[in-house]
Amino acid sequence: MFDRLTRLLLVLLPFHVLLSIFFQFEVGIPYVAFWKEIVLLVLAWLLVADCIRRRAFPKLDVLDWLVGGYVAYMLMISLVSGTSIAGIVYGGRYAFEFLFVLILYKHGAYLLSRSVSYYVRLFLLSATIAILMGILVRFAVGEDILLYFWFSANLSNWSLGESIPIYHGIPQANVRRFQGIFDGPNPTAYFLLVSLGALWYSVRTRRDYWGIAALWTLVLLGLILLTYSRSALVGIILASGLTLALLLRTIIKKYRYTLLSLALIAGVLGFGFYLRYEHSLEKIFLREGSTKGHLERMTIGLERFVEKPWGHGLAAAGPGSRHTYDVTALSSDELRDMEDYTIPESWYIQQLVEGWVVAFVLFVWIMLVIMWRTFAFSPVLFWMVSSVLAMNVFLHTFEALYISIALFTLLGIVVSPVRNARIHALRW
Repeated sequence: MFDRLTRLLLVLLPFHVLLSIFFQFEVGIPYVAFWKEIVLLVLAWLLVADCIRRRAFPKLDVLDWLVGGYVAYMLMISLVSGTSIAGIVYGGRYAFEFLFVLILYKHGAYLLSRSVSYYVRLFLLSATIAILMGILVRFAVGEDILLYFWFSANLSNWSLGESIPIYHGIPQANVRRFQGIFDGPNPTAYFLLVSLGALWYSVRTRRDYWGIAALWTLVLLGLILLTYSRSALVGIILASGLTLALLLRTIIKKYRYTLLSLALIAGVLGFGFYLRYEHSLEKIFLREGSTKGHLERMTIGLERFVEKPWGHGLAAAGPGSRHTYDVTALSSDELRDMEDYTIPESWYIQQLVEGWVVAFVLFVWIMLVIMWRTFAFSPVLFWMVSSVLAMNVFLHTFEALYISIALFTLLGIVVSPVRNARIHALRW
């Protein structure tokens, strides 16, 4: 049952947005978006029940203690700071859920019947179908078809409790940002990065598929460009530079022609993008108003971090904060001011605001341990994790929980001591 529910989770998560919106607004099922949390709770119960039955409980290592310390500290600061129950529940959901998934699969991977590659490929297959559906929506039938699935016609504008717009745009540049069947261009870029990592991990030892993988990579990179997500591009550049630096000797020795081919492909793709948007690049990527707004929110977040030692508590910043006040009771100007105050546009600044330096250090330490263990397992997955972590410098990327759950399910299996013992020989 644990294995079957895991497969179900990986298959359905890429379609989470489409299914949740349809069943909530068309069928009228409230809180349907919490289906994934219900599945996770059942999985946790199955793991605990099996441990009790076998009288064999997991051995804790540094990663478990770091996650436990992080959760305990954030809860303690929230209680001391007088955070409401709603703040703890919703703030904890965004802050802890993907870490819960990591620990769940770190200790529950022994209940899975297949190799890591199987689950990565299962997710990749489902993700590819979702991406192809998004391509059809964007380039064949048009985004208006999403209105039949109860997406919103209120373009480029989203409010808590409302449906997702069929697309977002950049008015000054007169472009539509690619988002397919997902809930925004930045989450789409996040999803595409995870899919790209899953793709190359799946074909790493299967050279016969490298040509097809290279073509699909071009498509995915092109879609990432069309999301106009600057944080995703920064993530790709930083993660690629870090991975190349760590593997430079091996790449030069074994994969220098592959590296030259990838550099050529990147150059051609970048040049084509430049020719297409030569006259609007400044409006697309610099976006003076957007950049200024991001920097102002980051500055406010840093000021809040300084003003209250030991932290403000959960939901004091970031996406969880939207559940702590009544959106409908605020005017548009008041809502914008509230967003400027509570959304620091960075997951790391959010850690500083909510849990001060202690939470920040613990969270970064957790991510560094994951990066270290992932690199030892597969540089491809290391690149994927690094690119996502770089995105979070400029966004609250992890708030797209359906993607984060899929990512940390795979990472939990990878860092599992039992699973690592079985697949040591499959390292790249």
